[in-house]
Amino acid sequence: MIQSRSRWLLVPTLAFALACAEDERAELAEEVKETAAVAAKTAEKMTQAKDEWAKEAMSATERIQADYIAAYNAENGAGIAALFDSDGTIAPPVMASIKQAGIAAYYDAQFASGADFTLTVDRESMFVSGDMSVAWGTYVATMAMEGAEPVAVDGRYSSISKRQADGSWKIYRHMFNYINPPPEM
Repeated sequence: MIQSRSRWLLVPTLAFALACAEDERAELAEEVKETAAVAAKTAEKMTQAKDEWAKEAMSATERIQADYIAAYNAENGAGIAALFDSDGTIAPPVMASIKQAGIAAYYDAQFASGADFTLTVDRESMFVSGDMSVAWGTYVATMAMEGAEPVAVDGRYSSISKRQADGSWKIYRHMFNYINPPPEM
């Protein structure tokens, strides 16, 4: 008889335990929903911040390119060199790479030829990853000597820019080649 009473006591105890477990599962499910909602909002904010940061980085890269073109067209070697990171390097065609300290001299030697230079650029693509951006495309550099027909040299370029410690962007690596080499002048 004692066994049968124990069974009757056990049934309400188990029912109570199951009811409590059901309440705890419902509370846990609600907590999971709330946590998922917070995670979704956080992910959305992070995506927005990343998108804004990428837009800012792309805008900075576009400014660098515009400043490079303006300095080139003004025949300002020092202005071009100022756009480069302290570890910046250019890799011109058929030459060894030139470190930051020699960039102004490289361009000034071109500009000293007596020709008037005009540079146009068609950027084909650009992307940002972390603190680096990459842009590449084609260019046309037109050289006009007094009394001679202008000569257009076209080629391809690739330029890597790097975010600086102060948040600004500078050119880190710049490489270009010729599609049609320039004539001997």
